[in-house]
Amino acid sequence: MTSSDRREMILAQLQAAGNLQVADLAAEFQVSKMTIHRDLVLLEEKGLLKRIHGGAVPRAVSPGPAGDMKSFPEGRQGECLICTRAPTQHLLYTLTGKHGEQRQACCPHCGISAHLLYGENIMMAFTADYLTGKLHAAQNSYFLLGSVAAPCCHPSILSFEDEQMVRRFQTGFGGTVGRLNDAIRYLREEMVLDPEKDGCPHCAAALKA
Repeated sequence: MTSSDRREMILAQLQAAGNLQVADLAAEFQVSKMTIHRDLVLLEEKGLLKRIHGGAVPRAVSPGPAGDMKSFPEGRQGECLICTRAPTQHLLYTLTGKHGEQRQACCPHCGISAHLLYGENIMMAFTADYLTGKLHAAQNSYFLLGSVAAPCCHPSILSFEDEQMVRRFQTGFGGTVGRLNDAIRYLREEMVLDPEKDGCPHCAAALKA
């Protein structure tokens, strides 16, 4: 694992957990505490977190400059920014905006919806492997699109860290395998999103049912 990969994972875990301890990170990544301190300093300098004694917490977000494109809407902790469902670990999709604001989506379907709605405002995105729940960069993920396995929102989009595993899952549940840009194109073709309204019509219909 490169230092860049490690820092990406630190940010992903911080989004999911809300706070992190240096000692825990050093043990997890099998590096020294000094290495983790250096990682946290670099991430703080980029405005992506705030260091505290023995660890780090998310950075307090300040409003962006006037004239910015539409940013993430205000959301409650533990609530999907698209459909308001509560995220679960094996479907979690986390996003960081260009001003450091952090939001969660309940599943890759809503995470990809967020890319369609707020694309240029999204600086970083992480998605959980459907089988293990492990967070990894969305740009490195393999997405299973339109399979019959639909544990959350429709149309189904599931993410996997390993290509071999997504291919095996595809054999049993169908669908098409693609990368992040393929998932964005797929969902754009499957649904119509109105940037002036919150959420997506598929999720809204499911919540009313």
